[in-house]
Amino acid sequence: MKARSLALAGLLLTSGLVFATTPQSVTVIKFGNEKTLFVGDSKSATLYAYSIGASNNPEAQKAYNIHDLSKKIATFAKVDAMGIIVRDMAIHPTSKEAFIAFDTKTKTGYTSQIIVVNQAGKIRKFDLINTKHTEIKLNDAPTRNFTFWDKTPMRSLTFTDIDFYKGKVYVSGMSNAEFSSALRVIDFPFNDKVSTSSVEIFHAVHGQNETRAPIQTLQFVTLNNEDYIVAAYTCTPLVLIPVKELKDGAHILGKTIAEMGYGNTPIDIIKFQSEGFDKKPYEGIILSNRNRTAQFVNINDMAKSATEAGVGYVGMVEHTGTPKSDLPMTGLLQLDDQDSYHIATMRRNDETGSLELISFLKNMYLRLDEFVSEYDQPTYKYEGQQLQMKGYQNMMIQDLGKDKFIKN
Repeated sequence: MKARSLALAGLLLTSGLVFATTPQSVTVIKFGNEKTLFVGDSKSATLYAYSIGASNNPEAQKAYNIHDLSKKIATFAKVDAMGIIVRDMAIHPTSKEAFIAFDTKTKTGYTSQIIVVNQAGKIRKFDLINTKHTEIKLNDAPTRNFTFWDKTPMRSLTFTDIDFYKGKVYVSGMSNAEFSSALRVIDFPFNDKVSTSSVEIFHAVHGQNETRAPIQTLQFVTLNNEDYIVAAYTCTPLVLIPVKELKDGAHILGKTIAEMGYGNTPIDIIKFQSEGFDKKPYEGIILSNRNRTAQFVNINDMAKSATEAGVGYVGMVEHTGTPKSDLPMTGLLQLDDQDSYHIATMRRNDETGSLELISFLKNMYLRLDEFVSEYDQPTYKYEGQQLQMKGYQNMMIQDLGKDKFIKN
């Protein structure tokens, strides 16, 4: 009986169906649904699926306005406030709590952990060891002992993003193949199968086909009744990849539909619906960037680009291809869709240096407390068409939790 039990345990471990290990690092996190959190560990080349229990968050309907997040994390985790390296953030689909993955430097390297923060600034630890989870190993992770610019190991790019779509997990990153830009498709619940496609794109600013640079962030869109992955790369091609072409061993040629700005690394793509000032609904994506402002692309413009030829060589241009709108959301470290009204972001304050966890209202994309305008002068009076503006401003002021500044 004992031998049989050991054999069964070995079989389950090999197929990735039990939690025999815990992450050596936390590179990317993503919710599949309200009960499942996926964790990508580049160091061990393992994808974990954690079972999430129900959580009651009385602050769920509120915006995030946490400006001293560094101090709160440092106090809670007993770490140096300026030594916190944010790796990823994901908003829970129902509780609207922020799950934040971060590293802190130790004498031997880095220690990864995940905390959960609500809108009131309350923090609790997410237990990576004792929370029930399953796992699956990637067998084609980069093995070359190389570090980019003496700071970014090639191995750390095994996972660059994760998404969950129609019962499957999609993982972007690098592999050990000659064409190392990889898209992996994994069934969930996990079995022992990982389907890997290599991806080639034409980088219009560089004027060359590229097969090594990995996708930095991805999102699913449906255009003209067909499912696509919209992917963003460093420096910053925006690419469409037909989902139906992803097959194990396939080499995919993505269509570059736009160049969104050279000298930049994209961070996150979210897809959402909102309503304009004219009360008409619209749908699109927001791309957040490390070296650029956030950008909005309308889903209808993407659908049109899907039917047209891809972008050719353009040289060092700021933008070409599918139209985009710049949004006043800068300095972002992380971005996620929060609810019907809010986008949740993490950034580092450019004056204090503190990490912040803050929300932006959809269709507004700004926070009134970050600048002073004519409207804020104590002698200003709203008249005529500006009376409508007063209503919008009061909504934003209330969202900031600064009711004393509401306009009468």
